[in-house]
Amino acid sequence: MSDISDVVTLTLRAAPAEPLDVDGLTADRVSSLSEREIAALPAWVGAREARLGDFFDVNGERSARLRIVGELTNVHGLASRTAGGEVVIEGNAGRRVAAGMTAGSVEVRGSVGDDAGMAMGGGVLRISGSAGDRLGAATPGASKGMTGGEIVLAGSAGADAGARARRGLIVVGGDVGGDAGRSMIAGTLVVFGRTGPRPGRGSKRGSIVALGGIEVPVTYWYACTYEPPHVRLLLTYLRRRYGLEIDDRMIDGKYRRHCGDAGNPGRGEILEWIQPAFSNDLAI
Repeated sequence: MSDISDVVTLTLRAAPAEPLDVDGLTADRVSSLSEREIAALPAWVGAREARLGDFFDVNGERSARLRIVGELTNVHGLASRTAGGEVVIEGNAGRRVAAGMTAGSVEVRGSVGDDAGMAMGGGVLRISGSAGDRLGAATPGASKGMTGGEIVLAGSAGADAGARARRGLIVVGGDVGGDAGRSMIAGTLVVFGRTGPRPGRGSKRGSIVALGGIEVPVTYWYACTYEPPHVRLLLTYLRRRYGLEIDDRMIDGKYRRHCGDAGNPGRGEILEWIQPAFSNDLAI
């Protein structure tokens, strides 16, 4: 076997009956390890410590590309604290995917549980399915959530997406649940579907770009209707960078700008796209 593999592949033998925590299983961590050393990495079943090799078959070594395969909905912490390299997760994953990520890329070819991209500081997280609550939000009790990086979600997200974000970009192709962008300090949340109740509550700064309908809170006030150049640049970037199919009418369209939250008070904004009459369904 060569000393360096193109990719390290971990294949889950069977879906675990109990929650399996593999916090810190990242491409940069395995990039200098042999197959035997990777198999010996710690995993936790409740409070009981085990080894990664007790659950996964390991194929490949010393590569900054990591592929994880299997029914992973009861496997938590995948790619958390990623600081470089490339992770591809083939299938649905559990909670805390790419939480605390600072660099590199993580792609999930399926859906994820709660807390994906939580407290993310950099890098790119792409998810082809849907996500649970607190996408890109803060860890419990923390004063700030996402501080950098980009999250691109094809499906819908639960409640508290982008809560306490300080910087960074979250893009949701479907709907988001309640309290999206809650207590945002800065950053941008783009929602192509319907934005749930109480968006931007307690926002200090930051932007919510609502493309699929939103009920603007009474603590926001109408400022103007215009064609925001930064939204044009952002949507054009998303189309080019990620290949998203974004309607030209969104890129060139008019937006109602609402400022708030007055109860904070803050300088956040909600940009509500004025959808043309008789338009077709629009999605990314």
